[in-house]
Amino acid sequence: MCTHDHHHDGEVLDEAEKELFHRRNVLQILAAGGAITLAPGALAGCATNPETGSKQFLLIGDGQLSQMAAQSWAAAKQQIPTSTDPRYTSRLANIGARIARGANKGEETWDYAVFEKDTKNAFVLPGNRVGFYKGMMDFAGNDDQIAAIMGHEVGHVTGKHAAERVSQQLAGQVVVQGGSAVAGSQLVKKCRTQGRARIAGRTEIPRSEAYAIQREYEQCVRGAQRNTQMLSAALGMGFTLGVVLPFSRKHEKQSDRLGAKYMYKAGYDPYQAVALWEKMAAENTSRTPEWMSTHPSPETRARELHTYIKYQEQLGSQGWESIKMPDEKS
Repeated sequence: MCTHDHHHDGEVLDEAEKELFHRRNVLQILAAGGAITLAPGALAGCATNPETGSKQFLLIGDGQLSQMAAQSWAAAKQQIPTSTDPRYTSRLANIGARIARGANKGEETWDYAVFEKDTKNAFVLPGNRVGFYKGMMDFAGNDDQIAAIMGHEVGHVTGKHAAERVSQQLAGQVVVQGGSAVAGSQLVKKCRTQGRARIAGRTEIPRSEAYAIQREYEQCVRGAQRNTQMLSAALGMGFTLGVVLPFSRKHEKQSDRLGAKYMYKAGYDPYQAVALWEKMAAENTSRTPEWMSTHPSPETRARELHTYIKYQEQLGSQGWESIKMPDEKS
């Protein structure tokens, strides 16, 4: 399943967890789960998300995503021990309920789980399922910082990021596979053209030459197939670095801002979200380059959140409604 992890960069999951979270990959789920039902009106155009103010092209509805996520949620609870300690479970549920009310989703059903791992991680699955690792709750210095993480995860829900990412990957598959197929067809066509040119206008060809022409044609086709595979890989990498990763960073920024907004609405201190990311940055300085990561760096997140919160305060009574900044159009 395509989920959104609020993770500490550099944190290492064990092999069992890697396998579990790999299973959440949308392409694997689509292969195992059958056909996708397009969301009503999906092909008619883009709709504007009222929480983010951004237009979204959604090919799949929340209900179907929730059904797909249920299996991954059950598997997570089955494979990773969950806490029954009320110092963790009740604390998380209480904070989650306040944030849900801040997001005007207090009437919806939410499912929270605390996983007995020291990993500094939290994630959300479609269907209002929020998981925190014990290590993340211990790392957060206070309830406000846990609320910052919770608000971020709820922001992914209200931002419909899972549905948008699934739709994006489905569309990307079509583009990459279609582009590779067209290019492969043209390369094979070139092989045939070259072979025909060797025999054009000739009524008789020696057997040894005919064998040579046949071998050249077969070698050309194999080369075309190899080139097609390399082209497909290149297109896929270009799609990932040029679209998927930047798009993920956009979602992370939206969720950070929505999380701060929901913190404020719920009565928490939004500046504690800044403090949390500053602490993240101080603890781990060895990370994947930001341009190759799905998440902005902790330093970037802390800086941008601080600027956003200051701007909302300057708006006075008009603040905390839109997550747009003055220099942003979409």
